[in-house]
Amino acid sequence: MDDDLYDEFGNYIGPDLSDSDSDASDNEGKTAAEALWDEQESEETTQPGSELMDLGTHVEEITTDAVVLHEDKKYYPTANEVYGEDVETLIQEEDTQPLTVPIVDPVKVSKWGRSEKDLPRTTYSKEYLADITDNRDLIRNVALVGHLHHGKTTLMDCFVEQTHDVVPERGNVHLKYTDFLHIENDRGISIKSSPMTLLMENTKGKSYVINVIDTPGHVNFHDEAVAALRVCDGAVVVVDAVEGVMLSTQRLLKHIVSMGLSLTLCINKVDRLFLELKLPPADAYHKLRHTIDSVNLILQECVSPPNTSNEYYVSPLLGNVVFASSASNWSFTLESFAKLYIESYGFGDQMDHKDFAMRLWGDVFFNQKTRKFTKKASDSSAKRSFVEFVLEPIYKIYSQVVGDVDSTLVATLKDVGIYLKKDERVLNVRPLLKLVCERFFGPHSGFVDMCVQHIQSPAQHAKELV
Repeated sequence: MDDDLYDEFGNYIGPDLSDSDSDASDNEGKTAAEALWDEQESEETTQPGSELMDLGTHVEEITTDAVVLHEDKKYYPTANEVYGEDVETLIQEEDTQPLTVPIVDPVKVSKWGRSEKDLPRTTYSKEYLADITDNRDLIRNVALVGHLHHGKTTLMDCFVEQTHDVVPERGNVHLKYTDFLHIENDRGISIKSSPMTLLMENTKGKSYVINVIDTPGHVNFHDEAVAALRVCDGAVVVVDAVEGVMLSTQRLLKHIVSMGLSLTLCINKVDRLFLELKLPPADAYHKLRHTIDSVNLILQECVSPPNTSNEYYVSPLLGNVVFASSASNWSFTLESFAKLYIESYGFGDQMDHKDFAMRLWGDVFFNQKTRKFTKKASDSSAKRSFVEFVLEPIYKIYSQVVGDVDSTLVATLKDVGIYLKKDERVLNVRPLLKLVCERFFGPHSGFVDMCVQHIQSPAQHAKELV
């Protein structure tokens, strides 16, 4: 190394070197193989027709030293090159979506049911209801089960109207308080089970907490009815008086017997027998009796060995059968109807309503001459006691309201202690009929008596489940 070309620190201080000298000096430090490799690479890069790929596009080799302007440079492929000439492409330079509209729409939560912000007032105190629930002997857990359109939801409406200050039905539109889903109101059927806690009184005026579950009647929602039976201590099987026992009713009866639950029967829509079928009272009695016999026949088939007790046997004489009309808002048992007779005519000191109720069903006839009840008819024109004392008064009330309202209705209702105001006389037939029946039959105390006497309390039923 020449000392005049470098300083004491090893930095070059000599004259400037030309390019040829620098290349020669670089090649001097390389081996023969490295020099050959560099020479081949230089030849490949200078071959004509070489292709350069820039972002997936074919760019021709620039062989000239022409200056390319910035706006003429091509960095990205065009839309036609990417999508083809048969695809229409749109380019927006401004955002047409307003600022109030989000770029990603939030998830919309649909409301499938209705919600009440202001609950209707009850005819009883909520504190009194809470105090009664402390006594389990005063609680009954009941499930309303039955076939489709046999009147379970409208029967619940009757209980709601009795215990709440709600707007009653107008015309032919029912309240359907327990149908809270929109699809239930649109299709006219119950889909989900709806429980309600009600405070109701029996015929003696004693209050009981009745937890009632309104169940669907459609066969596709049979699981809802079975699930409701699992959490209840007893069941009220609702049967249409005209249609009778249906296939789904048989399935429900089998489930009730297999679960060992208490069973009661409600024959609903009794008014259809004389409003739609136009049956006379005697034929209506046979129709009701045939429905009860059909239920008992199914129950006996479900029980093995054959049941000899009255555990799974329904009869109006036992008090586990209630007759009702949910459209007219009335229901009664034989005992409640007998008590209504005795209170109306003032026979409380002379006759017990329970003894009178035992003579209001079956082949029992009232002899007008001897003023006694007999099991044999005195003549061919004799009527059964249920026809004479129960069905015929109901027939007369319906015929008076539906038939001639202006002339004889006021006088007829006055005989049974019902008085109508002037604005009530001009009501349509169905609202007027419902109003008259509510004042004639009173509250649904017979239904409460049936539940209290024939459905176990939670304290009693819990012992059997252990």
